[in-house]
Amino acid sequence: MKSKRYPLHFRIIFRKNHLWISQLIGFIIVISIVVSLTVQGIRIFLLYIHIVENKKVAATIQPEKLLLIHTLGELKEKVKISDIIEKFTRGRLTDETRASLVEIVYTNSKTFGYDPLLIFAVINVESYFDPNAKGQYRSGKFSGAYGLMQLKVATAKEIADFLEIPFNGMEDLLKPEINIPLGIAYLTQMVSWFKSLKLGILAYNQGPGTIRKNLREKNELSIVYYTKVLKNYYALKKIED
Repeated sequence: MKSKRYPLHFRIIFRKNHLWISQLIGFIIVISIVVSLTVQGIRIFLLYIHIVENKKVAATIQPEKLLLIHTLGELKEKVKISDIIEKFTRGRLTDETRASLVEIVYTNSKTFGYDPLLIFAVINVESYFDPNAKGQYRSGKFSGAYGLMQLKVATAKEIADFLEIPFNGMEDLLKPEINIPLGIAYLTQMVSWFKSLKLGILAYNQGPGTIRKNLREKNELSIVYYTKVLKNYYALKKIED
């Protein structure tokens, strides 16, 4: 008896075994799915690597960008303060002197947490922006204070020793780059001791011993100096506005 034979287009021969069309289609589908998943996996992996690399680049760029923004912000502030001081002093300072003072005052004010204009107000009251100023009492007698922020040698040395910075006496107090940082540090010490900006400013001018004595004896404090500083500060702020 002859075996039943199917037409050629209904069968396919693979290694002498019959593989039906339905099975072949299923096999092809499975292979296609595997290939597709493999391709997708590779794409996802490459995308992941790309993201990681971008994050590394961003991590490098971001601090530089933030630093640039911060630097530009400081530069704008300094230019603004310089313009204010120019108007306030009515051109008494050269461009070079004004730029130098703004840099010194700005840097040290920010270090100790002050508005730079407040320090400029103190400087104007103390020395009228004269780096070679020598203080006098109302009697006309020399007070022993020198420079822009009118510091005495003993006080300046004490602050310099505390900050562990070199100090060579009176000559250094005539240098703005030394006088101003020491003056701001001393003001900060007074504010810290009395826990009050007002009392700190008064102690800066009158001495901490005088303020303590008046507070202890409940004497009325003289606020003339404090009023002068505030008046100058508000005048500077008005120019800023």
